[in-house]
Amino acid sequence: MSRVNVAVAVADDARGRIHEIAAACRALGLHHSATLARVGVLTGSMESDDLVRLWAIPGVLAIEVECGFRWGTTGRTH
Repeated sequence: MSRVNVAVAVADDARGRIHEIAAACRALGLHHSATLARVGVLTGSMESDDLVRLWAIPGVLAIEVECGFRWGTTGRTH
């Protein structure tokens, strides 16, 4: 397994429960680093094999995994 950085989007109708949703994500293994309540996003990291577990939480709209990309031919990751 490998730890990945993630952003969890919370549905508009669940934003009033964002702190409960954050607690549920932590209970499933998210190392929660920030709550962006105004935009409905939680950030943190967790084991990549455990990401699918977050879908069981009511109010989770999307899960985005941070990934690097290569620009040009320098081989430098941005």
